[in-house]
Amino acid sequence: MLFLFTVGAFFIASGVVLSGYYLLTADSPVEQRLRTVVPDVVTPRGQVLPEDRQPGSLARAFTVVGSLSAGNNDRSLSKLLSTAGMRGPSSLFLFVGVRTVVSLVPALGYLVPRISRGEPLTKTLFIALTIWFVMHSLCMLWLRRRARYRMFKLQTALPDSLDLMVVCLEAGLGLTATIARVGEERSSMNDPLAAEFTRVARELREGRAREDALRDLGERNGVDDLKALIGLVIQSDKLGASMAKTLRSHADVLRTKRRQRAEEAARKLPIKILFPLALFILPALFVVAIGPSILRIGDLMGMVSRR
Repeated sequence: MLFLFTVGAFFIASGVVLSGYYLLTADSPVEQRLRTVVPDVVTPRGQVLPEDRQPGSLARAFTVVGSLSAGNNDRSLSKLLSTAGMRGPSSLFLFVGVRTVVSLVPALGYLVPRISRGEPLTKTLFIALTIWFVMHSLCMLWLRRRARYRMFKLQTALPDSLDLMVVCLEAGLGLTATIARVGEERSSMNDPLAAEFTRVARELREGRAREDALRDLGERNGVDDLKALIGLVIQSDKLGASMAKTLRSHADVLRTKRRQRAEEAARKLPIKILFPLALFILPALFVVAIGPSILRIGDLMGMVSRR
């Protein structure tokens, strides 16, 4: 009896909590009416864009270190961070702080104990500088690889997104509502292009000029195909041409370029696999195939020399 009473109390309490949550988070009648007039909200309910997230205590500590370090006003580094998708207000300070800690702490961890033990200063200092340079280079290499990977994902997703934009435009939506719809539809695919469209749609809702928002979209990502698309969209908008036909033809061009890039990568594969094959696979095959024969020949030569 006590068990049933406990289970019933648990379900009642859970129902009360869930009901209160849905009552507090439900849309008001005004919001429901606005949803039928205004296009859907760009950012889904409860979702926060990466640049809007508040940094944690560790990130704030790295930001303080980055603000005191050298290189926190490098414009090329800021552009590289933007291409890699790191665009928060303190992203530059955060990355510089992490790079400083990752490169400086191992170098000091090697340098200080050896100097305190009285080891040669020149050799110790050279090795510490080498450790600092290697860790610094690894941080920059990681950032460049992240930027290249994000640019590749944007290039790959662009033709499919254009097809979706063509469908929305032909269904009667405007360009702003089309951008918002594409960003919302692709938001569940962990697609950087969806995040970019979401940001553009939000900027347009806040009153920014369409041409400025679109040009900023192309500049902050560094993708040539995206820049060409933005120029084409702006020119078509100024001339009053059919946006659906323009995007459809450009989607065909981008799809052809994507197929050509895949064919180029496939043709490069035999050359790239040649060096691992020669360094790692062929020596092992030679040992397995010729090793017993060499051992046998060595035994025969030993028998002949003893006779």
